[in-house]
Amino acid sequence: MIVCVAVVGDQNNPLYIQSFTDADDALKLHYIVHCSFDVVDERVNNPKKSGPTLNETFLGVLFPTENYKVYGYLTNTKVKFILVTTDLDLRDADVRNVSIAVPRNELDCRNKNWI
Repeated sequence: MIVCVAVVGDQNNPLYIQSFTDADDALKLHYIVHCSFDVVDERVNNPKKSGPTLNETFLGVLFPTENYKVYGYLTNTKVKFILVTTDLDLRDADVRNVSIAVPRNELDCRNKNWI
């Protein structure tokens, strides 16, 4: 289950963070999202050390915690989409489909002037 979604700008400024849990967990999820900024920057700046190539926008699992898995997606304009899930047995292919659909839907909303 997705418990938090974040959209982060190219300068690591949070543009949108939404958690889908209790208020007590919201601060913890915000902290996890902010910790993921460093992991994304490390993967982008050192592509040989990490798995995905520069053409790959889905970054996969950024890091697992005891209760969550954090996934990342990077657009061509360096906007990052961060997904935090509680399902520790989730396949990367399922998350890849969701992470590709979210930016496309965001782009459709911008084209229709809803945002």
